Amino acid sequence: MEPRGIITGKIEHARKVERILQWLGWSVACLGITGIAVFSVFWALGDLSDEQALSLLIGTALASLLSGATVYGSGVNVGLGAERLDLAARAADQSQAS
Repeated sequence: MEPRGIITGKIEHARKVERILQWLGWSVACLGITGIAVFSVFWALGDLSDEQALSLLIGTALASLLSGATVYGSGVNVGLGAERLDLAARAADQSQAS
């Protein structure tokens, strides 16, 4: 396989990884919101004490926000890297054609 073909394959793969990571980031956020809602219902029903409920709610909110944002940000970073690689490959192709 020629070098440009290898680069094109890596760019396409990076864009797929970007979409998967961004989807995963949103999924983690949705799962965290669901967890918060469930713990709130348990608290409202009296199954959890105030201290338990607050620690569960704060812990779930922080964990889901931080992990979701990290995964989403990683996806954005991979996408930016793919764009930079694509731009560099196009510039190299244009300089070779000249």
